[in-house]
Amino acid sequence: MPDSILDATVEQLRSAQAKITYLGEQSKPIPTIIFHTRGYRVNLSDFLAVQKTGRPYANDDLPYTRRVPLEPTEFRKILQSLKPTLKSSDGGGPEFLSFTVLRTWNTKTAGQEFRIGTVEGREFFTKLTEGINPENVEARSAVNTQFLAIFP
Repeated sequence: MPDSILDATVEQLRSAQAKITYLGEQSKPIPTIIFHTRGYRVNLSDFLAVQKTGRPYANDDLPYTRRVPLEPTEFRKILQSLKPTLKSSDGGGPEFLSFTVLRTWNTKTAGQEFRIGTVEGREFFTKLTEGINPENVEARSAVNTQFLAIFP
């Protein structure tokens, strides 16, 4: 396993999932987005092992949560696009986004949670969108919906 989940190979991402959760104050529900490798069964409780709180986030289990399948190559492209932003994130004010990525093999789970502050938030969404294949309308729609709910 690489030092960082962001360096995972396409093969390692064949059983992976990632979650973007809004952590800030809100007057209406802001849907969580869960990306997962196509054919991989999402298990929300797996995220608890790598989340800083060890507890579920309020938005994660809402009926508005979007589950979006990705091919492993696209998953890797997204992680590579986000890598500079996530590596340089210093919190930039209050943490208001959680980006958690994990992979499972055999019975093991490994991953990381990244907290994104308000300063890096827009850049995070820009880089995320750059990593999504242009023809993946479902993923682009989910990201755009979340972005507009956070940055009206």
